[in-house]
Amino acid sequence: MLSNLMKVHQAKQNARKERQEKKKREAIISATALTHALVDNLNAGVANAYVNQKKLDTETKILQANAAQFSKQTAQWLKLVEDFNTALKEIGDVENWAKSIETDMRTISSALEYTYKRSDG
Repeated sequence: MLSNLMKVHQAKQNARKERQEKKKREAIISATALTHALVDNLNAGVANAYVNQKKLDTETKILQANAAQFSKQTAQWLKLVEDFNTALKEIGDVENWAKSIETDMRTISSALEYTYKRSDG
């Protein structure tokens, strides 16, 4: 009888060990699956952040190029405005010079007329 009880006890222990081993394997498989799911979720977030960063870098480069182009164009416009102002000043100077010459010529003309009339008279 004792030997029979020992065999039953051994059989129960073996069955319990097998159940424990099975549960241990299932736990390991579940933990591995959870770990993979967490890593995949984190990788998806990191991949999304990486894609967004690349887009930002591209947009930044485009913005820098546009800003440089705008700066260059603004400098050209400023040069044109300065040249235009210079031309206007020169026109004003020529106009003043012409008025001065005209005044001088009228003075000379009046003097010549006066001289001519005095010599005839």
